[in-house]
Amino acid sequence: MPLRFRWTSKEYLPIALMLFGVCGLFQVLFVFIAQYFLSVGNYIVIILIPIGISIALFFGNIIIFESFAQIERKKVLKNQYYKSRSNISKLKIILQFPIIRPLTITFPTFAALFFISFSISTLIINNTISFIVAENVAALVCLLIANLIEKNYAKVQRY
Repeated sequence: MPLRFRWTSKEYLPIALMLFGVCGLFQVLFVFIAQYFLSVGNYIVIILIPIGISIALFFGNIIIFESFAQIERKKVLKNQYYKSRSNISKLKIILQFPIIRPLTITFPTFAALFFISFSISTLIINNTISFIVAENVAALVCLLIANLIEKNYAKVQRY
């Protein structure tokens, strides 16, 4: 049975707000890049598209967070009496933190796909529409990757 979080409970609401805030800050970075370096001048596009993309990235991060929590729960139940190792590096501890792990998967993927699809689409259409296409393509691929992680890594069966 899949592990489902009630994100509105007092225990998980701060985690959800942190994930949503980081996704919003990530989109603020892309708004800055789009306005000043990619010369996208339409303010409606600069404001509305990143709001939707922030929500999509937040949803993808929640999916990845739940799937990794499912795996951690299985490991804890399986290895309750296993002696832990104490000589783990600080970088590995930081990267294995439950909130950081989905962000390290989603954000580099989004950034790479955004710049690749933006550079390809600027050959055909103008910068404003290229920004819209690149943001949507990158967000859709990030959601697909989150779904693949959930289905293949955590093997979560939804009903």
